[in-house]
Amino acid sequence: MSTIAEARPTETVRALSARRITWSTVAPGFYVASTDGEFIGSVDTSPDGHFIAMDGQSTPIGRYGTLKDAQQSLLTTTAPGNVARRRRTRRHLRMTATASGAVAGALALTAGALAPFI
Repeated sequence: MSTIAEARPTETVRALSARRITWSTVAPGFYVASTDGEFIGSVDTSPDGHFIAMDGQSTPIGRYGTLKDAQQSLLTTTAPGNVARRRRTRRHLRMTATASGAVAGALALTAGALAPFI
């Protein structure tokens, strides 16, 4: 098993590289990617020696000359699985920011209300 440690600075890469991506060789020439038990995609070797990357829904992403390029394509594609992950990450960040803003606002109002008594 090998792990991709190198990442490109895009939103999708940051969201996925925050978790450890594990590559497993299921059969000769067929590699499967997963993270936290979630299937991300796979890379299959074609008869002519190219590597075909597929997302988590088995939708072909592209054909690559090296295994490393095919594996990295799973991190940078706008395939449905990656789009869903990016949306989920943004939603969680938005909820966290909203909650933080609400707490900060409540503290500011409380401080303003208590200021005359101090």
